[in-house]
Amino acid sequence: MPLDPATGLWKSKYSAPHARELPSIRASLCDQMRSPQIFAFHAQMIAEGRVGLRPADDPVVAAKILLDDEYERLANGALYWVSPEMTQVASAAAETLPEDLRIDETHQPANRGLIVFGEPVGSYIGDMFRDRQIPIAAMTWGSTFYPTKNDPAIGVTFYSSSDYEYVRHVLPRIVGRKPKSAELDRAIRATPEWMWDNETALRYGHTIGDLNLAHEISRTPQDQSVIPWLKVLYSSWLLMTQPGITEVSQERAGRNQQRRDQREGRRNSDVQVVHVHRRHRDAAPTNNQTNDAGDEREFAVRWMVRGHWRNQAYGPNRQLRRPVWINPHIKGPDDKPFKTGNVVHVWDR
Repeated sequence: MPLDPATGLWKSKYSAPHARELPSIRASLCDQMRSPQIFAFHAQMIAEGRVGLRPADDPVVAAKILLDDEYERLANGALYWVSPEMTQVASAAAETLPEDLRIDETHQPANRGLIVFGEPVGSYIGDMFRDRQIPIAAMTWGSTFYPTKNDPAIGVTFYSSSDYEYVRHVLPRIVGRKPKSAELDRAIRATPEWMWDNETALRYGHTIGDLNLAHEISRTPQDQSVIPWLKVLYSSWLLMTQPGITEVSQERAGRNQQRRDQREGRRNSDVQVVHVHRRHRDAAPTNNQTNDAGDEREFAVRWMVRGHWRNQAYGPNRQLRRPVWINPHIKGPDDKPFKTGNVVHVWDR
């Protein structure tokens, strides 16, 4: 049962979609960006000051700009799917991003895109009664201006996955009685699988240290700052574009989805499935492992030997610097569960 009786909080479970589902997820989100109901909702949120980016003073104009920009990112962006263990190592790498690393357009794997993670990259307490732990597990990015046209930046939108069991749980409180079956059906149909949750901008030229400082200033007792999620995205970009660490394969949607994308003018349906290179896995025996002293141990779990960032020279005359992730590797039998402890660490397929 997702409801914690000690806290009264509903902890939503997250089931990651398969990589081949990303084109249909994108199509659904594109439809949302053209929905009159979604437009009215965003205009209202902007009018109430509950939106992180406000590109115009008029809430109606601002909502149109935000939704048009988001549609463009979705329709013409690259698609990325990150497996659960890959998400873990991106989270570990995010915690140690160099403070002096500057936000740079060249670190992005594409100018715009949609990325869906195999595990949530964060969560917060929210919803109507502030009684649900909401998982954040997808993001889009694309060019924006922050806060003016003289400040080019990358805009990022965070998405949460919906929980239909929570809808069934909370609807009686909303209507004040046991809902009718038709009311419950309508409520579930009106709840999209993925919801626009929050948004922010990464200003080019700012550093990770600037982000960390902003996090300390903006964090709440519930730790709802978006900056830790943003850092996971940034570390994912760096890792995806680093040769020798990742392997990238492609999956395509079914023919019906491909035809729909073509008909509606969206980018092709190729999904970039990013894995850590297999050479970073530990070649451990499947059951027992022998140490240097000849002792045989049976390991019940796998664990990570921690990785770290190194500032490496590259480019003409090696005058430029780029953070390079020195990848961790996994130890322990391949058929055993992965142990994360208090901090999630590992990125792999």
